[in-house]
Parts: sequence; structure tokens; C-alpha cells
Amino acid sequence: MRDVDHHRHRLANGLLFILVLLGVLYTLSLAQQVLIPMVLAFLFSLVLAPSVKWLERLYLPRPVGAGIIVLVLLSVFSYGVSESVTPVSNWIDSAPAALSKIERKVYPIKKTVEAVSKTAEQVDRITSVDQKPAVKIQDGSLRGALYSNARNLIMGTVMAIILLYFLLSWGRILLLRLARQLHQRGSRHHFLALSEILEVEVSRYLATITLINVCLGVVVAAVLLVVGMPNPVLWGVVAAILNFIPYLGGLVTVVLLGATALLTYEGMVVPLMVIGSFIGLTIMEGQVLTPMIIGRRMALNPLVVFLSVVFWFWLWGVLGALMAVPILIILKLTGEQVEFLQPVSSLLGR
Repeated sequence: MRDVDHHRHRLANGLLFILVLLGVLYTLSLAQQVLIPMVLAFLFSLVLAPSVKWLERLYLPRPVGAGIIVLVLLSVFSYGVSESVTPVSNWIDSAPAALSKIERKVYPIKKTVEAVSKTAEQVDRITSVDQKPAVKIQDGSLRGALYSNARNLIMGTVMAIILLYFLLSWGRILLLRLARQLHQRGSRHHFLALSEILEVEVSRYLATITLINVCLGVVVAAVLLVVGMPNPVLWGVVAAILNFIPYLGGLVTVVLLGATALLTYEGMVVPLMVIGSFIGLTIMEGQVLTPMIIGRRMALNPLVVFLSVVFWFWLWGVLGALMAVPILIILKLTGEQVEFLQPVSSLLGR
């Protein structure tokens, strides 16, 4: 009888866990317009907190120092957006013609594949350049798709900036007051130690990854400048930003670079050189440079990283994929300090 009751109890707990998990996933998806700016502001606050402390040591009040840091960050972001508007707009305007040109260039490869494919006739009817394209891209449709959520993007950005300022200005005070509510002295000590570790380690990790990605972007831009690719600086920026997304970011960059190279050069030799150079650079960065600089403590299991990127991309889109690795780092560091989360930290490690 006890075994039956124990089995029912475990079954009930399992069902309850599934229901709670589904509820959390639904809440994360439903409230993403609020949660994404909050998580972004929290991550940026961890990175920028040391700068605010440095300004505080120069006898600047914390709110003033936080305001200076946020204004500098906003200026850099605004400059980057303004510089990228013209190239991106030109690319959007030329997208229909570019897709047709790419289709003509890859037509010989498609014919070779068709020769060994059981569905040759269907592929030929769908993708043949001599017939009406199956997917018709009208002028302005891509632009409309990109700008359709502009209002939500602007509101989310404003919310993240305002919340970032408040976190940098008064987040430390709130943290200390939360620590005072912990009656046990040991718990209070562990709470403050954990907050300090997260602030130092996450800021160091993100700063290091940012520096590595900037260097990768500079090298990519230099290589593309040598081979004569248009807008090499823009491609360097794209490579640096997308490299924050493990695996998927590099794949997207390869596809975009390959498509642009096909449009720029005749034949396949130079496009293959461009793609091969970028793949070689990303392999060297991801397999040699980053693990050597980051160290074993911050190393994560590649399978867990990939699954996390896919999950957060499915849940929150591109911004979720960008935040996937920092979220894993926070979980890993928290697991090292909190006893009941130590199995999670062990699972996330390499």
C-alpha cells in the first residue's frame, strides 16, 4: 500500500512539475515585450556596474555616473543605427533583383543536383528561372515586414534604457536592503557574495566576448576589403554582432556573405574563397582563441549552449538567442554558490 501511495505521490509531483513548466513557458512567451527589456537591462547593468563604481570613486554621485554611462551607451547605439540605415535600406530595395541574380548563378548547381534527384521535374518546375518564380517578392514587402514591429521595438528600447539607468543608480541600494531581510547571517553573506560574483564574472565574460567579437569583425572587414567586397565595414559589424549567437549566428553570416559574394563576382571561385575565409576565422575564434581566453571555469557544454540558443530563439527571437549564453553563465555561477543548484552547474560545464 505504501508503494502504491509513493508511486501516486511521485506521479502527482511529476504532473505538477509539467504544469508549472508549461505555465512558466506560457508566461515567458506572453510577457516577452516586458521581460526582454528587463533581462537586457539587467545584463547591461552587470556589465556597466564597474564603470559606475569607478566614476563613484571620482566623487561623482551614483545617479550622475549612471546617467553619463547611459548617455554614452545611447550615443554609441544611435551612431551605429544611423550609420547602418542607408546600407540596410539599399539592401532591402535591391533584394528582389538580388534574389533573381542569385537564382541565375546557382542554376548550374541546381541542374547538377536535379540529375541525381528523384524529384527532378518538381524541383525544375518550382525553381526554374525560365518560369514564374514560386515565391514572388514585391517591392516594399520586405521593408514592410521589417518595419511592422517598429513601435514595439522602440518602446522596448526606451523601457530597457530607463530601467538600466535605475538599476545602475539604485540597484545596489535595493540589493543591500534585500540582504538585510535575510535573518540568517550566513544566508545574507552568501547572497551578497553571489551578487558580487555575478557582477564581476558576468561583466568580465561579456566584456571579453565583446572584445573578441570586435576583433573578429575587424579581421573580417579587412579580408573583405582586400577581396573587394562592397561595404566591408558593415559586414564586419554584422559578423561581430551575430557572433554573439553561437552556431546560428555564424551560419546566418555565412549565408549572407555567400549570397553577396555571388552577386558581386562572376563565377564561384571568389565567393568560395570568401566563405572559406570566414569559416576558417570563426573556427579559429570559437575553437582556439575564445576557450583559451575565457578559461575552463566559464566554459560551457557545447550541446547545452546549442539547445539553449535554439530554445531562446524559439521563445524570444533574435534577442533571446543573443541572451542565451549570458543566461547560462548566470545559472552556472549561481549553481557554484547555491548548494541545491550545484547539479545544474555541473550539467552546464564543459
